[in-house]
Amino acid sequence: MRTKHSLKNMYIGVVSQIVLVLLGFISRKIFVDNLGIDYLGINGLLTNVLSLMALVESGIGISIVYNLYKPLADGDKKKVIALVQLYKKAYSFLALIVLAISICLYPFLGFLMKDGGNIEHLTFIYFLFVSKNMISYLNAHKWSLINADQRGYIITKINLIFQIITMVARIIILITTNSYVLYLVIELLLYLIQTIYSGRIVNNKYPYINTKEKFSIDLNTKENLVKNIKAMFLHNIGGFMVFGTDNILISSLISVGTVGLYSNYTMIIQQISALVAPVLGGIDASIGNLVATESTEKSYSIFKVYFLVSFWIYSFCVILLFNLLNPFISWWIGDVYILNNLSLFFILLNFYLTGMRTAIATFKNKAGLFTQDKYAPIFEGLINLITSLILFKYYGLAGIFMGTTVSTLLTVFWTQPVIVYKNVFKIPFTRYFIKYGTYSMIMVLVCMITTLACNNLISGGNFLSLIGRGLICLIIPFIFYFVLFYRSEEFKYILNIINSVLTKFRIRVMSVVSR
Repeated sequence: MRTKHSLKNMYIGVVSQIVLVLLGFISRKIFVDNLGIDYLGINGLLTNVLSLMALVESGIGISIVYNLYKPLADGDKKKVIALVQLYKKAYSFLALIVLAISICLYPFLGFLMKDGGNIEHLTFIYFLFVSKNMISYLNAHKWSLINADQRGYIITKINLIFQIITMVARIIILITTNSYVLYLVIELLLYLIQTIYSGRIVNNKYPYINTKEKFSIDLNTKENLVKNIKAMFLHNIGGFMVFGTDNILISSLISVGTVGLYSNYTMIIQQISALVAPVLGGIDASIGNLVATESTEKSYSIFKVYFLVSFWIYSFCVILLFNLLNPFISWWIGDVYILNNLSLFFILLNFYLTGMRTAIATFKNKAGLFTQDKYAPIFEGLINLITSLILFKYYGLAGIFMGTTVSTLLTVFWTQPVIVYKNVFKIPFTRYFIKYGTYSMIMVLVCMITTLACNNLISGGNFLSLIGRGLICLIIPFIFYFVLFYRSEEFKYILNIINSVLTKFRIRVMSVVSR
């Protein structure tokens, strides 16, 4: 059952993201053509500034989701209701805090925008972003419940429909009116409708949570929640200082327009991340269930599979992006939107480091290990800010991205594996770094071979050349990885799952044909 729900989450997630990626590129092209790079920069800057609101959430969501796994597995509806009610109450209060903090942040917006004074209706634009941020809290307790129950694919299908409608509506607005304000208003209204409708779906799926009777959680669970929330608050501060400040630094140190240039790169990387996220994210809830119910040996065997899948996916993505990202942007929107090669290198290095942390971070969170490294993200954030400012003086834009690399390597890169291997797997953490180093050396070697093949076999920058490069970037790594890993236990496990899915698919096809 665990594997079945994971596969459903993956399948629905991947299909939906493919559709959204295609529409996203069309939408971004029309956005740039009709509004220009400054509005693109404002869009990225405000998204980053308001991600500060994640600090308010303070880890309540992750902590409550962690505590939902066992009562859902045990069918303890009273405890599920108690946690959902607590989550709802907390987020209603936090929505008001978000509004208050957003109002306090507004006067400082001008200091963060270098060469961005030609943006009209900035105040109204800012509070449209704030409103969307607050709406996201309305049904947060319901999303946590359905995700913890490994049925997130139900909401994903609904979200796909609304996101397609939203993208099409935004494209029409841009083409017919060139109005960024109307673009945001339509997006906000459709997001509100989507949130309300999805909330009703969850209510119908879990009707028992709609009771007016009040339930309270036991003292041990409450103490555990408070402890984890405090720890996650520190994690969120550090996370914002690392991942939420790049656009702010670029906007204040260079220009809003440069944020627009960088946002094209982040958009493509985020779209690719969104494509691969369902493959990894589809088993996140299953891991929570796994850690809560299975043995240490079973957990470690699944981690090794997860880690290999993470490496295979993210190394493929890095090799693909290294060879295609700049040529694609040049073909898509023009040479003037390309960043220098040093910036590209560190953008992709940070993407790889973050992606390879997926497996270890997932096991850490699903095991409820929030307090063991609660101060590490603070050090990571401080190191990031200081090194970014120093390296910016010597390397410009690339220096900001270098700061993120340095802060990651000095902190969470090693703290998270140490914690998980000690507390969950109970084996020496050196095994993790040996495997990580082996995987990374393989990727570097395969990337070099693939790049040589692309440069020698493909010339020009037209669409057919991009397709040719893409095929090379898929075929060469696949051949190398298959030869290197096909005998491993992890790869055999993956093949068994694939064979099982294909067998069920063939049975269904044959049953339909026989009718």
